[in-house]
Amino acid sequence: MYLPRKYKILLLLLVWRLSSVFLVQTAHVPDEYWQSLEVAHHLAFGYGYLTWEWTANIRNYIYPFLISIIYRILALMSLDYVTVLTTVPRIFQALISAYGEFKFYQWTKNKWTLYSLCINWYWYYCATRTLINTVETACTMIALTMFPWPDSNNRSINFLWIVGFLCMMRPTAAIIWLPLCIYHLCTSSEKKLMLISRYSTICIICCLSSILLDSFCCGTLIISPWEFFRVNVFYKIGDFYGTQHLLWYAFCGLPVLLGPYYVVFLLCIWQITKYSACFYRQTIMLFVISWTICIYSLLSHKEFRFLLPLLPMLILICTSCTPRLNVKFSKLTRKIFVILLIVTNIVPGFYFSMIHQRGALDAMNILRKEITNTSNTTNMLFLTPCHATPLYSHLHVNLPIRILTCEPNFHNSTNYVDEADAFLADPMQWLSHNYNENDAATIPTHVITFDTVSPKIVQFLEHYQLISEIFYTHFPQSNYGTYIHIYKLK
Repeated sequence: MYLPRKYKILLLLLVWRLSSVFLVQTAHVPDEYWQSLEVAHHLAFGYGYLTWEWTANIRNYIYPFLISIIYRILALMSLDYVTVLTTVPRIFQALISAYGEFKFYQWTKNKWTLYSLCINWYWYYCATRTLINTVETACTMIALTMFPWPDSNNRSINFLWIVGFLCMMRPTAAIIWLPLCIYHLCTSSEKKLMLISRYSTICIICCLSSILLDSFCCGTLIISPWEFFRVNVFYKIGDFYGTQHLLWYAFCGLPVLLGPYYVVFLLCIWQITKYSACFYRQTIMLFVISWTICIYSLLSHKEFRFLLPLLPMLILICTSCTPRLNVKFSKLTRKIFVILLIVTNIVPGFYFSMIHQRGALDAMNILRKEITNTSNTTNMLFLTPCHATPLYSHLHVNLPIRILTCEPNFHNSTNYVDEADAFLADPMQWLSHNYNENDAATIPTHVITFDTVSPKIVQFLEHYQLISEIFYTHFPQSNYGTYIHIYKLK
């Protein structure tokens, strides 16, 4: 059967993205579970654990609500097995990411841009994760193709529907889209009053729809973007989860994300600055990238994934400007660059997708089997840094589980220490206070912790046996370990 070329490309992209659903077998950051699957499981099945972000109402329900619909459909079909519940949402995300790439390719008409985006290790690593940053990246690609660029025949503002809902889901997306929207308002040939009224109508509909959904899920009137802004500004919660240097994105974030393309990007900045008239769209994108990184750099808490929505624009600049660089490269030099590009993406891609932090998921698989083989009296205690593993979304059983929490200091208490830090500061004292000295406490049947903590709580574990030692990572962060230990009550 003959398929048109564009459908062949779409099919290849779907196969590529679906492959990562099964090849990426590691955990990245807690948000891929605790801000999506765990919330969706709670919505669909009525039990689970919601982190403080959801009780403080600073998160939007659009994305987890969509996943919860998938969960409900699976439950109606009696297909709500754990493997299905954890895989289908990733397939759903793979379809969104593949479609975003396809639309981006149709817009750029550049094979090398698509190829560079597809082999980028970090995008492959994240493209099928249930992360709001992944959703933002895919939606940004689609919206960029719909944006009414002045040098195109497109005059529609339908892109604003995507941007409107995206900003409700992820308020920081407004940082990327604010300069583009202002640019459109200033350069459009349409009457300004009419254009502003159309902007306002779409924004109001997006805001009201999102507020209604959040309020329905919370049971009270909630404006989550405002709560997000209020909590982040007044309490500076980002500082609570780590701080980085002002220039971290420029000298660490971008080099890791781009690899060899980082040097190319620096050359392209010079090229665009010198010949801005020849690189019209690239000039606008470079301004958006620079503006966004400057704003992000002012925020003390920084992560690689925050740059992910900028990756398509970064790669587009690198691949569309290089042909006009007044530098002659030999065939050998080009081959070396291509080989370097492939190697620097395959090596980290394989390690981070197959090895690094896979223990977080492997441990849940073992615990699920334990639950199956144990009576309903199972009671679990996770003595790990908060949210180090997923929870009910990967167990799908309503049983008592206690985890160490890490809520910010909302009450401005003096010398505030969250529960996870209090435990790690003196593990035995915390356990004595919560279990040995607490007659009402139920002794857990299973204890999950890292190998760095196990020697510190030997006295508490004397009635337990080690049933599994699971590899976690070669490069453990502070308070983590190389292995996860699972203990069971004798």
